[in-house]
Amino acid sequence: MRHEPKAWYSARTFYRWQTWENRPFEERVVLFRATSLDEAIELAERESAEYAREGEHEVLDMVQAYRISDMFSDGDEEMGAGTEVFSKLHALDLPANAFLDRYDSGPAHTQTSE
Repeated sequence: MRHEPKAWYSARTFYRWQTWENRPFEERVVLFRATSLDEAIELAERESAEYAREGEHEVLDMVQAYRISDMFSDGDEEMGAGTEVFSKLHALDLPANAFLDRYDSGPAHTQTSE
């Protein structure tokens, strides 16, 4: 049996806040080490359920995972500034401003760590 090395994956998960005014949606991108895309999604689903329980959020039924560049797959390289951790192509026939308007959902609520 061949053992696959672990690679870095990012996973994008989606939530609906239940206890905050206007019940905003949230998108998160979290990193995982996994041997496959399927394993990364499974890890993301488990982490997502825990995050939602702790924050009283509803988990939305979508996980988007992305294998981070092969240069990091052996675990010896470190990620740093400028490392692409997620990418998604949108095949839409829209002018640039219409695309941005479609994906700008209004005022964002952000929080910084100290």
